[in-house]
Amino acid sequence: LSVAFPGMLIPALRIGSRLKKRGIRVVMGGGYINTELRNVEATGLWECVDALTYDDGEGPLLALLEFWAGGPDRRHRTRTSEGLFDHPSDHQTFVPIADYADLRLDQYLQLVDGENPAHRLWSDGRWNKMTLAHGCYWKKCAFCDVNLDYISRFEPARLNALLDGVEELISNTGQSGFHMVDEAAPPKLMRDFAIGLLSRGINISWWGNIRFERAFTPDLCRLLAASGLIAVTGGLEVASERLLKLMDKGITIQNAARAACAFSEAGIMVHAYLMYGFPTQTEEETINAMEVVRQMFQEGVLSSAFWHRFVLTSHSRVYQNPEQYGVEIPPLPAGPIFAANDIPHIALAGADPDQFDSGLVRALSSWMRHEDLLRPVHLWFDPPFQPTTEHPRRIENALKLKGSDGKRLLWIGGDPLEGPNGITLHTTEGEVVVGGRPNERQWLWEVIAAAKPDQETLHLNDIIHTFPGDWKRYAQRWDLVREAGMLLV
Repeated sequence: LSVAFPGMLIPALRIGSRLKKRGIRVVMGGGYINTELRNVEATGLWECVDALTYDDGEGPLLALLEFWAGGPDRRHRTRTSEGLFDHPSDHQTFVPIADYADLRLDQYLQLVDGENPAHRLWSDGRWNKMTLAHGCYWKKCAFCDVNLDYISRFEPARLNALLDGVEELISNTGQSGFHMVDEAAPPKLMRDFAIGLLSRGINISWWGNIRFERAFTPDLCRLLAASGLIAVTGGLEVASERLLKLMDKGITIQNAARAACAFSEAGIMVHAYLMYGFPTQTEEETINAMEVVRQMFQEGVLSSAFWHRFVLTSHSRVYQNPEQYGVEIPPLPAGPIFAANDIPHIALAGADPDQFDSGLVRALSSWMRHEDLLRPVHLWFDPPFQPTTEHPRRIENALKLKGSDGKRLLWIGGDPLEGPNGITLHTTEGEVVVGGRPNERQWLWEVIAAAKPDQETLHLNDIIHTFPGDWKRYAQRWDLVREAGMLLV
């Protein structure tokens, strides 16, 4: 039984209890088991389950089945009523593509459990699961379970094997929708995956989790959209520069806004995970963060979001260094404890998060419906807080700043057509004609052919050196080519 989230635990235990009464062995794994049940003292659990497997479950599960079948005891990252078994095991490359063989996919329900468009993606429709990279390439956020294997061990997938797996899954399941379950998909790997899809002519819809960083330029997001990327989710968290730095998030509000804008302008839905109640977060910082989020909705760079209240976990850096974050951790109560991952704590500084619960949720619900976007954020609370001190055009100004482009040229537009007045290029808004002298037209024709995804890597400097004329004078025409689908990634 895979128990990904807390709300799945009670149903899983009920299922497990009934199965065990019928003599069937029960194993549980998944995200909730990996984080919350690393240590278990409640003996009643074993009336519902025979074993818990941690981290990448396929290795521990195979070793457990081998042992139950009478083979050698190579159990690892496995807990039973007897204790934890963690025998040394040979490291194996993680499996980037799930296997759905023998599952009756037509009998699975499609569920809609809320109006949030990003949350609907999880269960409304069929998504083949894939992983671009095991673990997190950043793995520094102070609130995260950075000490556990599923975060700490970063291992990218082999691109060709991943693309082969995508094609195989489409053939086996008849489904061309893919959900990448990465902790945070690396921008370069997403770029290479997108180029691989276009090179092979693989048509899919895909979505997953990212970090809002400056690597996501408008051109890269156009490429990802052309390859079938339809949505991204990412952690904006506290939306406060001081707190983002304190938690070592590795992003800024400015870069996050520009990345979200790049995705949105490429037609990709953007969902932000938000956090409040982080240790030392003041009332002013909470209201200012709320104002930042309001502005991002007003500017149209966010489609949806969700506020999460800070939780202290035993595998985080806040737990390891509570003094650094102004946290006091009282002793756990005496007696058996079912789960000891969400740790009760006392924040020695900052505002009481209880007072923000209702107002944050109500405001966000309205903003996702494009309602009340001009209402001052402090008025969502009763009694109102002090007005925000955030700059009223913080996000608008951030979006005006120009970022740097990549170096690789990539053509994602349609086939060009030669005409009497120049080369005709088709765009989503119509067509443009790029004129010039005959040798310039021939040069452009060759550049477009050489910049297609299935060709060798081509850089901007390579073509500038071969241009048969004054490059600066050609700039306006080159801008037309860029708009029609010539990317720098």
